[in-house]
Amino acid sequence: MRDQVSKAEALRARHGGDGPLVLPNIWDAGTSVLAAEAGFEAIATTSAGVAWAHGLPDGEVISRDDMLNAVAACASAVHIPVTADMETGYGEAPEIVADTVRLTAEAGAVGLNLEDGIEHSGEILEKSLAVDRIAAARAAADESGIPMVINARTDIYFGNIREPGEKFDIAVERANAYLAAGADCAYVIGAMEADAIGGLARAIDGPLNVPAGAGGLDVAGLAALGVARISVAGGLTRGAFGYLRRVLTELRDDGTFGFLDGAIPHPELNRLYAANRGDGT
Repeated sequence: MRDQVSKAEALRARHGGDGPLVLPNIWDAGTSVLAAEAGFEAIATTSAGVAWAHGLPDGEVISRDDMLNAVAACASAVHIPVTADMETGYGEAPEIVADTVRLTAEAGAVGLNLEDGIEHSGEILEKSLAVDRIAAARAAADESGIPMVINARTDIYFGNIREPGEKFDIAVERANAYLAAGADCAYVIGAMEADAIGGLARAIDGPLNVPAGAGGLDVAGLAALGVARISVAGGLTRGAFGYLRRVLTELRDDGTFGFLDGAIPHPELNRLYAANRGDGT
């Protein structure tokens, strides 16, 4: 537990660093090791990537047990902090969310995402319930002895049922309420205008997380707006799966093997994973 506590504390401290915490979102043990080898100081899972790797759509179609098994595989494969995308917590009730937090800590993660959206429709959970869920998550984390870093996500920007100004106001209100209830970071997803992102960073009383590509900006551009944390979300999985689709098409239609150019050599991958296990160099 001591090692897990240290990782959680390191992850929380990194939200106040000089530049944004950039999190590659991975989906299994193998991709976790590659991200750690690349030098990232922490990694996150992607609920979408885990679901797609299981042949399922995103959106809590995958069972909580299967998601937790994936989180455990990722956390056990690396020696850096892992934060888990646990979607809405696999239930609306605060007590279910609390149970999910405890199980996520037991899986080896030191942080988790919790969102307030309903099926990416622009509809969000009623505010008092959403706040109670974050408070329950904080209490469960404290009781576990692991100071889990809670990244509270609001999905208010999804859908077209509200005007941009209303979305902004609700996002700020929700983010600050979640932070006051015990969240460590506020995740506003779907805000794609640079002005809105900068305004959110100024109005939210804590670290702001946005996804890669928000505002059409790179890491430096988002840092200049005051963003503290950047998640790649399902982007790495989509990129990897897009590459796989292209090479499968090449193999089927052209009968060529150009996809082998740039492939990591078999011995190199073997050395990497053997070293990660501690039984190779």
